[in-house]
Amino acid sequence: MRLASASLVFTAILTSTVSAQPTACQLVTASEMAAILGTEVGTAADDRGIQTKCTYEPAQAELGGPFAELQVNWGDGHASMAGAGAMKPQLGAVMDDLDGLGDQATSVGPMTMIRRGEDLITLVVSGVPDNTAAIKGIYKVLDERLASQ
Repeated sequence: MRLASASLVFTAILTSTVSAQPTACQLVTASEMAAILGTEVGTAADDRGIQTKCTYEPAQAELGGPFAELQVNWGDGHASMAGAGAMKPQLGAVMDDLDGLGDQATSVGPMTMIRRGEDLITLVVSGVPDNTAAIKGIYKVLDERLASQ
């Protein structure tokens, strides 16, 4: 009985912590992402547990057109970046460390992983003239929004 009560309290604490976090689509709105990508976009949310994800794409999605995906894994920053570091010997030629984004950042192709404190932010951006500028613009919005939380 005591074990069941303790697990219910623990579950309630975890659930309230996760649900208190903003969703990815709240962190960067469709209009903010449209300004960064240079075209109007719609959003599709996928939120579960400690992960929140938002996909941004134009209503008339075209192959090679502007696209962005923002995913935040609350509390998963250190472990994920350690895993990315372990892959560097195999992916070193296509993997770049990035300065000026969060506490630690690396990119592989169109995917960028950013550790901000304890959290992992993953961005996938394609179909824009300057991926780096888009990633920095998205992170700036995120950082400001998270700092005000």
